[in-house]
Amino acid sequence: MQAFFPFHTCETPNNDGLVAQPVSATINIITCIILIYFAWHARTITIKILLLSFIVFQAFHAFSHIRHIEGHVQSNVIHTIWYFVAFMVLFTSMQMSKKPPSIYTILLLSIIILIDLYLFFYTSKVYMVFTAFTLPVIVVLSYYNTYPTFMKNTIPYLILLLIIVAVLLLNEKYNCEAMIAYANLPYHAIIETLGLILFTTLAYLFVRWEQTR
Repeated sequence: MQAFFPFHTCETPNNDGLVAQPVSATINIITCIILIYFAWHARTITIKILLLSFIVFQAFHAFSHIRHIEGHVQSNVIHTIWYFVAFMVLFTSMQMSKKPPSIYTILLLSIIILIDLYLFFYTSKVYMVFTAFTLPVIVVLSYYNTYPTFMKNTIPYLILLLIIVAVLLLNEKYNCEAMIAYANLPYHAIIETLGLILFTTLAYLFVRWEQTR
């Protein structure tokens, strides 16, 4: 059985062309370019590695929309890279705030990881999007009071954006065929555009935090 990502994301693949899903791939590449710009202007190695994790995620994401490889390898790799992203958000928050994670944060993250592993082995992997997205949300909420005001004001909107992305992914899972039948449009581009906003805004916030210290 094919994995949901990237085979069943809601942009009809061009199986005879060089790029399977050109609209989604293009948006991911644009996101990478913007992130590289922020990484270039970052001063500390911590922020540079954080932005590198974003770039690696989006670069592999773009590759997965360019070329589809049979099996679950692309789905598994992108999920693993997301763990790297979540870890770097945690590590960066620790480094910038000089505050270790609380026992409650560690406990919550451990529970989510265990649930994620259960979903991986015993249920549909599409539901792992919720456990994956929950990891960085727990991190930013646990460090919320240590962030500067401009980050505090923006983070709730980013969490809402992440929830919207998760809902849209589930919508693709169950309604893509009907949507394509109604109008053959690259609906997945909506999710990729929201991802562009999410990643570039988060990059901007951390670079700005670094520059205000």
